[in-house]
Amino acid sequence: MPDWNDLRYFLAVSREGTLAAASRALKVDATTVGRRLTVLEEELGTRLFDRTPGRFVLTAAGQGIRGTVEEMEASVLAVERRAGGEDARLEGVVRVTTTEAFAVNHLLPRFGPFRERHPGIEVQFLTDYGALDLARREADVAVRLTRPKEASLVARKAGEIAISLYASEGYLARRGLPDPAVGFAGHDVIGYADAAAKWPEARWMGEVATSARVVVRCNSLLSVVAAAQAGVGLGLMPCFSGDTSPGLRRLMPPVAALKRDIWLVVHPDLQQNARVRAVMDFFSEVIQRERPLLAGGGLVSALGSSTAGDSETRVRPAASRAHRGQARRKKARTS
Repeated sequence: MPDWNDLRYFLAVSREGTLAAASRALKVDATTVGRRLTVLEEELGTRLFDRTPGRFVLTAAGQGIRGTVEEMEASVLAVERRAGGEDARLEGVVRVTTTEAFAVNHLLPRFGPFRERHPGIEVQFLTDYGALDLARREADVAVRLTRPKEASLVARKAGEIAISLYASEGYLARRGLPDPAVGFAGHDVIGYADAAAKWPEARWMGEVATSARVVVRCNSLLSVVAAAQAGVGLGLMPCFSGDTSPGLRRLMPPVAALKRDIWLVVHPDLQQNARVRAVMDFFSEVIQRERPLLAGGGLVSALGSSTAGDSETRVRPAASRAHRGQARRKKARTS
């Protein structure tokens, strides 16, 4: 009977397409993956993959067993989850998947009390991955900014994230306030690259900043914040990042169309696990305590009105007045 570990290597290669990608997914070296795959093929007496240039392609035999192996994987994972779900110990590892920006700017700076409260729990923040699969135990808890589509997961809305436009004080001193009524004419903006070009922020910037010049493009929120702090141009970012980043100034009320919901997500088999429950409860506590900061309320924008409860339509006349005032001052200096 084939060894389950060898079948795991088979599944990884069938999903990833190359030994290198499969080795990264399994956290082993590519040589090990290739060796175990060869052992499996010899044991089964058939070739499971065609080794084409640059990619492993399933043979008919490989396609024939893949569904059965995936069923085996689901059964093994279910056993692991259910066994783990009965664990009442406040110790062990909890893997959390979330965005790098939310971990760096919000969760990790507030994580100290959790360590004091639960010294036996090791939390692993997995921020440099895509959407990890909770059903496959790639992570135990997810903090997501979109509601999960998987019906098999338990998701609870924990809060909201407001997003607005920011620039550095130095940039504003040089260029003045931007006016959305004229498409931010005369201003530079921070654009988006690669997968980030599909973000709602990219679409909003394309629709509003029609007369601005894109001077740099970034593929992560932390890069956008860094570029804005450096005075490169106008940047969209969550208010919890912009309002707490030194040297940045909010330019308008939160953009309603860009609001994100925060979801705490877990597989139902793990939701009663003591250490998982402790992590989720702490995250919920932090998010609730910081709700005003996350929602972008209470601060005064550069346009002179409180952002709490403001609508987007109030920005335009305020920005226009600012520009008219700047024009009058410039005219007076040159007269």
